[in-house]
Amino acid sequence: MPDKIAFILCVNNDLYFEECSYYINRLAVPDGYEVEIIGIREADSMCAAYNLGMQSTEAKYKVYMHQDVFIKEKEFIEHIISIFQSDPEIGMIGMVGGIGMPKTGVAYLAWNVGIVDCREPDMAYYLVCGPEKKRNMYVDAVDGLLMATQYDVLWREDLFRNFDFYDISQSFEMRRHGYKIIVPYQQKPWVIHDSSFAKLDHYDDNRRICLEEYPEYFTEDEGFVFSYQEEWEILSGELASEVRNLICTGNWDELKNIIQAYRKHQMKNSMLEMYGIMSDIYQKEKQEHIEEGFFWGLSGWEEIYQKYITVRFLLRRMETGLPESEYMELIGALKKGIVSCDAVIIMVLHSVLNKKTVLLKIEQCYREAGEAGDADKVRGFFEKIKDKSIPMALSKRAKDKSKQCL
Repeated sequence: MPDKIAFILCVNNDLYFEECSYYINRLAVPDGYEVEIIGIREADSMCAAYNLGMQSTEAKYKVYMHQDVFIKEKEFIEHIISIFQSDPEIGMIGMVGGIGMPKTGVAYLAWNVGIVDCREPDMAYYLVCGPEKKRNMYVDAVDGLLMATQYDVLWREDLFRNFDFYDISQSFEMRRHGYKIIVPYQQKPWVIHDSSFAKLDHYDDNRRICLEEYPEYFTEDEGFVFSYQEEWEILSGELASEVRNLICTGNWDELKNIIQAYRKHQMKNSMLEMYGIMSDIYQKEKQEHIEEGFFWGLSGWEEIYQKYITVRFLLRRMETGLPESEYMELIGALKKGIVSCDAVIIMVLHSVLNKKTVLLKIEQCYREAGEAGDADKVRGFFEKIKDKSIPMALSKRAKDKSKQCL
């Protein structure tokens, strides 16, 4: 029988799980192996979900990952198996991680190794954590967006009952068992992380638990102060619920005013960012006198959300160089006007990293359809951004280090 590599995910969004699985199923599978995808639903915590997944498969190699992570490196499986087989002491591989964990325990700001293709609700960029590191690096802990293992170590669901610090804890548990942790060198990111802004309402409680349980691994005097704006989280959550109701009832002008006021503040909310982009689409189509626009004929939030996310995913398939057959649904929607030229340009602006490649493909689509006006509009936008490079941002720790070197 072939050996298995199991991909284990905690699932609460079927659209994301299906797209994540789509990318997993496109990976090259080495001879003698087969892929298994395990989705765990309605879990009380990440640790509980991962323990359940771990115990439900006999696979030697397991990849614990978020449902909003899409593996774009086709040879990913070969890469991680090769790393594991190169050294039996390597227990875990992550995409980004940290060397030297701060005594404050604020781990999410401590990454200084690795790179990831980040897709936030309103923008796309490479997050570079260790720009000077050009080889595989041993680290103290890795981020939970993706954690691959070759040994089974129980996740501490007895300690971490939410969705914070499961990754830091598991990193330290691996080290307690005598295993090494690696972040491989990636010239370009192996994965896309299509994430919302982190919810930190339980973060501080779990930080304290982690500091108490693993004091020996928090060694660095440099550190980051934990900051959580509880009032903003509550108010922005309530505002997001109100805005969603406005979208569902078609009160777009009232929504526009709220979004304009929201954007004057520097703090962000994931749902409000998405609603803001929807508002931009509606207002632009209204300005262009498009009667049957992006949201025309959709009934209820589920249909609106599904169309928006589906277009976002299909644009990404177009961007990552997949065959046209893999995003033909979007090509058809553009040619038929189900997705307007104005709507797709706004979505490219906010959700696509390699905008130039995508815009050229969309322009070609319109020219093939005989839509010269739309093709020219896309070309005009392309000309505005053609000299811009792919956006890159340094992690907090890498940024602090670069300032110290000035």
